[in-house]
Amino acid sequence: MGIMSTIRDVARIAEVSTATVSRVINSPEKVSRETRENVYQAMRLCHYTYNALARGFATRRSHSIGLIIPTITNPIFAESTRGIQDVADEYGYHVIIGNSDYQYKQEERLVAVLRERQVEGFMITTTDLRGKVISSLLHERFPLVLLYSTVRKGGISAVGVDNFKGGFRATEHLVSRGHRRIGMLAGKFSFSDRSYHRWYGYRNCLKKYGISYDPQLVVQSDYSLASGRNGAVRLMNLNNPPTAIFCANDYIALGAMEGARQMGLSLPDDLSIVGFDGIKIGSFITPNLTTILQPAYEMGKVGTQVLLNQIQQKIKKPVHILLETQLIERQSTTRPKASH
Repeated sequence: MGIMSTIRDVARIAEVSTATVSRVINSPEKVSRETRENVYQAMRLCHYTYNALARGFATRRSHSIGLIIPTITNPIFAESTRGIQDVADEYGYHVIIGNSDYQYKQEERLVAVLRERQVEGFMITTTDLRGKVISSLLHERFPLVLLYSTVRKGGISAVGVDNFKGGFRATEHLVSRGHRRIGMLAGKFSFSDRSYHRWYGYRNCLKKYGISYDPQLVVQSDYSLASGRNGAVRLMNLNNPPTAIFCANDYIALGAMEGARQMGLSLPDDLSIVGFDGIKIGSFITPNLTTILQPAYEMGKVGTQVLLNQIQQKIKKPVHILLETQLIERQSTTRPKASH
């Protein structure tokens, strides 16, 4: 085993003072990016490591934040995580990621584990807003930001999009193409307030345009490709099937497209499909997916800035930010056959 490097070795290689190396370790946000990179490179060259956890106990600062996402399979969360990491890196923070798999118990366990790791704050896309995980963090005034949340008031900072408006817009796009029989494949409301708000936008849009709501046309399921496929098959096997389906996310939409194909349907002539999220793969499939784009990368960046401001006590009151969604019209929607 080689001799352990010291802070002096790092300073010598980086051609800076030991005080600068110390600043990079303890308060990286106070050092220019160029100097930081230079010092990090020197650390790598001489294999210098420092005990961040021991330093955390001494200073009560770990320079790490906990991120809990509901699934690692949906690329939308990869996009926001990229935004989170970009801002965290800039301020010298590490991001520790946990995947709850839409399981509330797992969310609870992850919070406990990450607290043991001395994280200074949390960004959570929660499955239960009213659960004790959120209420206990709130009670402790522990720095916390909800991501992908539609919370607009109250004691928790939240960054998300207006899911109601997005659901309304997706449905309105189908109505404007002449569809009157519109189904919805929704994520289970029990673990996603986002899906509920998208459904509520769908229902309100139907009402506005005088289309009667048919509960048979709404299927709640997991957010998965298989659920999208099975849900589409179930809707298209109805005696009076829909001519269009609004899917609560792009992942479900991709599954629904496959389900429709397996039934021998032609897209979009036999069935129009709209997704929600705007994941990149949607523009590479055939037909390209019409979707509601939510700015996930931006959401990650904004959320991290809010959390770091909380940690550094730059803000005293909760912040609620709703970013704009956008309809991206592509090839998966057209007029229903009867109108051709």
